[in-house]
Amino acid sequence: MMDTKVDFENATLGEWLTFWYDTYKKPKLKENSLRNIEQQIRLHTPEWLKNMQLKAIKVFHIDKALLSVSGQRTRKYAKQVWHNAFKKAQQLEIIEKNVVMLAEDVKYKKVKSKALTISEQKQFIERLEGKRVKWLMLFYLFTGVRRTEAATLTWSDINMEEGLILIRGTKTEDSYRNILLTEDIKSILEGQRNQIEDEKGTRYQSKNPEKVFDYSPSYISQAFKKLCPNHHLHDLRHTYVTRCCECGMNINVCQQLVGHSTPQMTLEIYTHIFDDFKRKEALKFSINPTYNL
Repeated sequence: MMDTKVDFENATLGEWLTFWYDTYKKPKLKENSLRNIEQQIRLHTPEWLKNMQLKAIKVFHIDKALLSVSGQRTRKYAKQVWHNAFKKAQQLEIIEKNVVMLAEDVKYKKVKSKALTISEQKQFIERLEGKRVKWLMLFYLFTGVRRTEAATLTWSDINMEEGLILIRGTKTEDSYRNILLTEDIKSILEGQRNQIEDEKGTRYQSKNPEKVFDYSPSYISQAFKKLCPNHHLHDLRHTYVTRCCECGMNINVCQQLVGHSTPQMTLEIYTHIFDDFKRKEALKFSINPTYNL
């Protein structure tokens, strides 16, 4: 039911964005996704545009607003948020057309994730020795969870009796899943618990004892970049999927473990990895090493 307190006939874009966010996004999305949308509205939607009447906004207003957003990646995401908000307004017949859809395209080429090679993985693990984030980074490597999924993990999410860990997916409620508490992961969690005990009474003491890894998302990414400058943190997730493929894990099992919404998402990664793996294996073939064609 639409909020009768909002005058949709004369509503400004800012008023509509607030209504759209509260009504259609808050009930469905997780905290991380909501924060990203809120930032696009608050930080990257120009005030002059938010003060305009929704029905009065034309395509050239959107083009002008997009040009004021710094960075192609941020610009593309801002357009996506505006597009979804205008699309809903059109569906509700508040406006006649979605002018964002007619605005200039924003070209942004997303950098593809690149798994760590076996050699890079070995070097990365060696660099972790003596670092506070050692157990966190190993947890990423051995589980393939997303950044925020590890940052929001609590001790109560770990079920020792059933040997399962509840991962609170960062996308939607459907991305909640359980992963196995393997011996390797048990050792990682034990190491983290011991570290927390050792840090009690120091400046490193956790402010939230319920959390397994009490670090902010930005700190985690920065810490990883110092340890592995040629990669992004998300590459550890890609590395996990790569190792799963190389070990011959069933694709459907891998999909459930990493929380992909569809098998197709996992398959796209698997196919690429498996093709490279087959190519490397095929190059080992020779009828006779001493025979030259």
